[in-house]
Amino acid sequence: MMATESGVVVKSVSGVFTVLTDNGQKYVCFAPKKIRYNDLDVIVGDKVTFDLLRHGKGVVSEVLPRRNKLARPEIANVDVCFVVLACEPEPDLYLCDKVLINCFQEHIEPVIVVNKTDMSTETIENVAANYGKIADIVGVSALKGDISALNKYLAKGKVACFAGQSAVGKTSLLNAILPEAKGETGGISEKSGRGVHTTRHSSLYKAGDGFLADTCGFSLCDLQGIRSDELRMYLDDFVNIAYNCRYPSCTHTVEPDCAVKAAVAAGELNEARYRRYVEEFNELKEAEKNRY
Repeated sequence: MMATESGVVVKSVSGVFTVLTDNGQKYVCFAPKKIRYNDLDVIVGDKVTFDLLRHGKGVVSEVLPRRNKLARPEIANVDVCFVVLACEPEPDLYLCDKVLINCFQEHIEPVIVVNKTDMSTETIENVAANYGKIADIVGVSALKGDISALNKYLAKGKVACFAGQSAVGKTSLLNAILPEAKGETGGISEKSGRGVHTTRHSSLYKAGDGFLADTCGFSLCDLQGIRSDELRMYLDDFVNIAYNCRYPSCTHTVEPDCAVKAAVAAGELNEARYRRYVEEFNELKEAEKNRY
C-alpha cells in the first residue's frame, strides 16, 4: 500500500504541481485525468492528498473542498486579495470594480494597495474617493521598500494574493516582502502604454505562518455567476442607502425615487463609480439576454 500525504499546492506549471506538506517537505505531483478534467482541476492554493512515489514525487488522489476560488488570477482558498493599482499604468477602475465584486462574492477580504506613492499621491486620493467606504486602502512604494502597511494583513495561517494590471508592481511588492521569491519584473510598453506581462504562472510562497501568492497580471476580469439584479448586493455602500428606495428590488438604474441615485446627485456617493456600476449592470443584462 502506498503512503499518503497531504499539503497545499504552491506551484502549477503545465500540469505539474509542487505540493508543500505541513512539515515543510515539497513533492512534485501529477494529477490523473479523472481529477484534471472535472470541475476540480488542480490549481494553486488547493489542499490535496497525494500518494507517494519514489524520489520526492507523488500522484494527487483528492482535491479537498475549497472555501473559495478566484478565476483570474486562478487561485483557491484565499483570505486576502491585494488589489494593486498605481499611477502608471493609468488605473483601470472598471477592472478594480470587478475584482472587488468577485472578492465579495467569494468572501475574500479585498485590500486596495496603491503602489508607486513615491511618484504621485493623486492616485491614492482618487482611489479613496471611489472605494474608501467599502475597502481598506493603503499606500506603498515597492521601489523604496515602504511596504510595512501590508504586514497586518499577512496574519497567521492566511493566504494572500495579488491582483491587478500588469506593471503596477505586484511582483516588485512580492520581492520586497519575500526577496527569495526573485520574481521577474517588467515595465510599461512604450507602444501601448500598458503593462508588460512578466509573471507566467502562479506560485505560492511561505510568508511567516501564512502564504503569499505571485499571480499573473491581467487586463480583463469577468463577473462569474452574478445576475444583473444581484449586482447591487455586492456594493455595501449602495446597500446601506437602498433601504430608502421606493422599491425593495430597486436596481438603481431606471426606477423612480431611487435613494442611491439621489445620493449620487447629492455628492454622497462617488458619481464615477456609480456610472461604472450602471455599465456593469447593462453588461450583465445584455449577456443574460443573449444567453437565451
